[in-house]
Amino acid sequence: MSHSWLQRKRKGELLELAQRASIPDADTLLKDDLVAALEETLEANETIFAKQRAFSEYYNRGGSPIKRERSSPEVMTVTKTRTRRQTLNKTSEPPEDTSTPDRPSLVSRALARTTPREAHQVLGKAPVVRSPVTRVIEATPRAPAQVDLPASPAQLAEIADESFQAVKERATELWDRTHIDEWKEWARETASSVSAIQTLILIIEAVTLQWNTLTGTHYITNTPATAVFNSKEIRFPDLSKLAGSGWWGPATLWSITNWALPLLCSYFFNLTLRSNTRHKSSRTQYTIDPFTFNIVKAILAYSAYYVYTTADAALLGQPGAVFAQKLGWGPFSEGSVSTVRDNIVGGYYGIQIGSVVGLLVSLYDAALKK
Repeated sequence: MSHSWLQRKRKGELLELAQRASIPDADTLLKDDLVAALEETLEANETIFAKQRAFSEYYNRGGSPIKRERSSPEVMTVTKTRTRRQTLNKTSEPPEDTSTPDRPSLVSRALARTTPREAHQVLGKAPVVRSPVTRVIEATPRAPAQVDLPASPAQLAEIADESFQAVKERATELWDRTHIDEWKEWARETASSVSAIQTLILIIEAVTLQWNTLTGTHYITNTPATAVFNSKEIRFPDLSKLAGSGWWGPATLWSITNWALPLLCSYFFNLTLRSNTRHKSSRTQYTIDPFTFNIVKAILAYSAYYVYTTADAALLGQPGAVFAQKLGWGPFSEGSVSTVRDNIVGGYYGIQIGSVVGLLVSLYDAALKK
């Protein structure tokens, strides 16, 4: 029985049993060799492996020769004799049970040492004596099979909540892989400074100036006959303008008045270097003073791009007067000055608004660091 039980096992299952039995080099053995090694190990170490669940079926089937030797014919004879004595007793009393809670009967011990087939042969030869208790149990009707009822609303809600939590965890994992939160925090930290705001103002001025000075207008028509009605306007940079002074003059003028000279003046006239003499800290000091930068920028914009009007004459007490003004600025011609003034977003007042914003931001930052 034990040999056939091991033979019915697959090799993977035999390898697991061999690993539990600590058989060396089991992976290199064939199936028949593995069965033989298992039988030899299990028979030699019955007291060790009989207590393990993995080998309980092996020993229950009478797999070990030691167990077969223990089952003596004397015990079987006693079992048959006691069974016949019970059938000759014509009283209605049940047969006396000699077993106690601490000491099992001879029949029980004999049956425990026999194989299922031998026990069936022994019990089949002897008549079965049924006690009144057995009749009562057999007369009791069997309980109907349990019917699977639909889940309750509470169970459905629990399943839905578990599914939602699983989807939520998966979505959170995918979101973390994108690192969007890290980029967002980095952009927020970088933009929350005076330098970032001042740089953004200069970028807006430069982009609008270059867009208006480099962009050319081209008309594309579908057919020559419908050129007037179906023409489409497309604007894109005309790089040929980079070769003429019409682009270099305004670009140089804007660079000098809006960031080059203000940058130079704010580097030498840096008030942040002496603002905190007792507790000097790099956190409150700037290489370029943003307050000085915006003041110099506003003064240069006024001197280069402002045009006097009759309203200014009225403020000076001379209503209706017209002042003579040179519209150029230094070596730059009137065309370059007007190009910068007319093409930057907001014109002259847009430049001054950017300077005021820079002043307010620098003052607010200095107040927070005090």
